[in-house]
Amino acid sequence: MIVAIEGPSAAGKTTWCRTHFPGGFVEEAVDDVAAPDLHADPNQVARFWVNFAVQNWQRALALESANGIAVCDGDPFHLYYSWAVWKSGALTKTLFEVESELYRSAFEKKHIGFADYVLWLGVPTEELRRRAKSDPTRRRKRHEMYLGLVPWMKAWYEAREQFLPGTVRGLLNMLSVRDLPGGFSPSRHDTQIFDQLLLELKDAKPAPNANGKERAAKRG
Repeated sequence: MIVAIEGPSAAGKTTWCRTHFPGGFVEEAVDDVAAPDLHADPNQVARFWVNFAVQNWQRALALESANGIAVCDGDPFHLYYSWAVWKSGALTKTLFEVESELYRSAFEKKHIGFADYVLWLGVPTEELRRRAKSDPTRRRKRHEMYLGLVPWMKAWYEAREQFLPGTVRGLLNMLSVRDLPGGFSPSRHDTQIFDQLLLELKDAKPAPNANGKERAAKRG
């Protein structure tokens, strides 16, 4: 099965993966790629990030084939990001619309799919700020924008849970990934669920953050 570790920027997803799966996991490694600016041509940005996501999914499949399980530092199906950036007010809807078409095509071709489980690593907002400021190893120049995405990310995964029940869980210390029930989901490449998810999210409201308030993202 494929398990994605998700949560806010600076929540400690990479550290968790390195600690619990030192033998290998799918690193997101966004800082190591020459990514186009989010405000560049939406078609260029969308193609770049969808290709990047497909590559991560293929790496996950290779790990799954070798070990029976693949853990990913972040959800390879990364459409939630452009959706959250749009809904938070940091970008227009265009990037999300272009990415949606590209991701759906990738689903049809089985080049990417839904992770079998998404484990959410939740951390209070002020702690996220503290961690971001004290981390000399990562560039987090848009961290305030990322904080504004958190309520929308939660809303995305709450909607996903409606259509893939039991697959989105909190990442607790006592949770053993290897003890998760099930395994390979027959719904990995289900385009009907893909369409239902996006329809459900059309009028979605942001989930409250740790303080019970909503935050609008600042433009990066």
